[in-house]
Amino acid sequence: MSSFAVIRSSKGLIDGFTQNTHVTWNRSLVNATKTPWPNSSLENVCNRTETEVEILFLQPLLESHFSLAILYILIMSLLLTVGTFGNILIILVSTFNKAFNKIGKAFMVNLAMADLCVAGLADPMCILGVVKGQAFFDDKLELCHFIASMCLTACFCAFLSLTMLTINRCFYVCHNNVYQKLYTRVTTAIMCISCWVVAFLFEFPNFVGWGAHTFDEKNHQCIWDRTASASYSLFVSVCLIGSPLVIMGICNIRIFFEIWKKKKNIYKLDSDGNFPSLKAWNETIRTSKTLLVIFTLFLLCWTPYAIVIAIDIEDRLSMEVHLFVTMVAHTHSSLNCVVYIVSNQRFRRSVIGFLGCSCKHIKRPVSNSSESMYRKTIGTVVSSIST
Repeated sequence: MSSFAVIRSSKGLIDGFTQNTHVTWNRSLVNATKTPWPNSSLENVCNRTETEVEILFLQPLLESHFSLAILYILIMSLLLTVGTFGNILIILVSTFNKAFNKIGKAFMVNLAMADLCVAGLADPMCILGVVKGQAFFDDKLELCHFIASMCLTACFCAFLSLTMLTINRCFYVCHNNVYQKLYTRVTTAIMCISCWVVAFLFEFPNFVGWGAHTFDEKNHQCIWDRTASASYSLFVSVCLIGSPLVIMGICNIRIFFEIWKKKKNIYKLDSDGNFPSLKAWNETIRTSKTLLVIFTLFLLCWTPYAIVIAIDIEDRLSMEVHLFVTMVAHTHSSLNCVVYIVSNQRFRRSVIGFLGCSCKHIKRPVSNSSESMYRKTIGTVVSSIST
C-alpha cells in the first residue's frame, strides 16, 4: 500500500510550469515530488481541455504507522510539558531569587532559554508534523524554514551555553585566583550573547547552499536537511556536537581531579572547627556533580544522533531509527531542568519557595547577607588550598 497521498488540480496550474515540461520539486523546501507530464510537448499539454497534475506528499505518520505515531505523540507531549514548565521555572527562579550567584546563573539561564525554544516551540511542531504530515507545510514554506532554523540554532546555543557553564565551573574550582577577574558581569553577558550569535552563524549555511531546510521524510518534521551536504553533516556531527563533548569531558575530569586533590586539605581545615568551610566546599561538590549528570545526559542523548547523521548521508537507515535518535536528542532539552531541580538542594528549596509552599520541614533559601558570606567563604577556601 502506498504511503503517499495524491493531490489533483485542473489546467489552471499549468501557467506556473511554462518553463519546464518535466517538473521536479525542490526537496529542500517541502521534500515533495511532482510527476512529469504524460507528454513532453508543452503545446500538446496546453491543448488539453483538462490536465491533471499529481503532487505526491508523504502520508502523515499518524495514518501510515498509527501505533508508532501515538507513542511518539505521548512521549513528545510529556517532554513538551516538562521542558516548557521546567525551563520557565528555572528562568523565573534564577531571575527573581537574588540568593544565587549572578555570574554563574547567567549561563544557566542562557541554557534554559535555549532549551525552552526546543521544548516549547520545536517539540509542538514535531507533533504537528506527525499528525498533519508533509501536505500541511506545502503552502507554509516560510514557517517550515523558521521551525528548522530556530530548532537548530537553539540546539547549537544549548551546546555552547552548557560548554560555557562547564568551563565557568572549571575555572571556579581549578583556577579560582583568576576567576573573579575573568568572569565579570560584562564579560559574562558578552559570552551569553555570543552563544546565540555564534549558534545562528553555524546554522546560517542552510540558507546559502551549504546545507538546507526540509520536511524530513523520516523524521516527519521541518528540520535541517541532513542529506543536502555531506560536509555540513560531518561538520554538525564532529565539530558542533563532538567538540562540546570533548571540552566538557576534559573540564569535568579536571574538576574532579582537583576536588580529589583538595579533599584532604578541606577536611583538615574543618578539623580546626571551621565548619562553614566544609559546608561551602560540599556545595561546590554538589554543583559539580550536577554538571556531571547533565554532561552524561548530553552524551547519551546526542551521541546516537551525531553518529547516525555522520554515517547515513545517503539516507539508507530506516524511518524508525531516524525518528528515535532525533526524539532522544530533543529529550535533553527537557531533562536539564529536571536535573537542576532534583539534584541541587538549594535550587530545589528556592523553587519550592517560589511556588509558595510553606512546608515546615523545608528550609528556606539563605538570605542575601548569608549568601554573600557563603560566596566569600567558599572563595577563600578554594583559594587557600589552591596555593
